[in-house]
Amino acid sequence: MWSYKLFRIGALVLAVNGIAHLLGFLGNRGVKPVNGTEFQMNELLYGFKINMMGTMRTQGDVFDGLNLAFTVFMLTLAALGFTLRVERKTGIVIAASLAVMLGISVTYWYIMPTMFLTAALACFAGSAYLEKK
Repeated sequence: MWSYKLFRIGALVLAVNGIAHLLGFLGNRGVKPVNGTEFQMNELLYGFKINMMGTMRTQGDVFDGLNLAFTVFMLTLAALGFTLRVERKTGIVIAASLAVMLGISVTYWYIMPTMFLTAALACFAGSAYLEKK
């Protein structure tokens, strides 16, 4: 019973993480720089286009794409967590994926995504551990 509950709680944590990340992304879209430093950083991020394999992109475009990809990844894992049967193999696969993401998060990101990933990883790993077979 706890295996089932942890599996679904992990899916809920991933859904909340994906939605929070998407809202943060959408909320920052219209923000204007308030001082010279922010203006210069914004100009460097979105003003200078470089040729990336035949396509002109800014570093801001790449950053935005990675933001959205992370959101899609979290929401996809959440959907899988809500729709798949609770099995040890499924829990292990999702937990392994989250462990890799947690390693990236600890190295490159700040505390909020790390906390969400840690909570979801604990739920799916606990579910896999408690599942019989």
